Amino acid sequence: MNAIVFLGIQGSGKGTQAKLLSELIGYRHINIGELLRAQIQKGSDTGKQVDKITTRGELVSDELVIDMIGAETSQEKKGIIFDGFPRTLAQAVVLLEKYHLLRVYYLDLPEQEAVKRLSARRTCRVCGENYNLLTHPPRSPALCDICPGHLCRRPDDKPIAIRKRIAEFYRQTHNLKDLFEEKNLLLTVSASGGIKEIAETIKRDIQIHLPR
Repeated sequence: MNAIVFLGIQGSGKGTQAKLLSELIGYRHINIGELLRAQIQKGSDTGKQVDKITTRGELVSDELVIDMIGAETSQEKKGIIFDGFPRTLAQAVVLLEKYHLLRVYYLDLPEQEAVKRLSARRTCRVCGENYNLLTHPPRSPALCDICPGHLCRRPDDKPIAIRKRIAEFYRQTHNLKDLFEEKNLLLTVSASGGIKEIAETIKRDIQIHLPR
């Protein structure tokens, strides 16, 4: 199965760009954070474990993430766009073994800008739509544009949890950039630009790498 990966520090816009690319090429967008939050909402034993881990700003175990990915992608035919996976070397090894990796986009963003963006993120309590008060604001600061739901800040977007997640990114995930670069799969894109500008850069590049 074909796969495309978005890597980058939290707040770099991986989810936004992955969603736009999904709409463009018809590959399924899988956001690992959303899969984990779905488990939390179900109130399952896995969800309770995940809730404690993510609230502390830590990463969920490789085994749990890999199992969830396998279950989610078993029926896919055309291709997958991964957002938030892989995060560790062990996850990257599984990715390379089980998928035909077409391209990895590394969205490069300074740490201070990432903290600023994450602190401004808001999520609808009802439908789950995501906003950012800086880059993608709702029409009303407290209400969702899509439904009457109120917006809230996720527990893992509080300053202490943000700093821990960023530290984990540099400790485990950042090194994957070198791995994919060595395999000529990586394109680094500045995440400081506008959403449309970044999307155009990715659009031009992926057209070269998609199967004919």
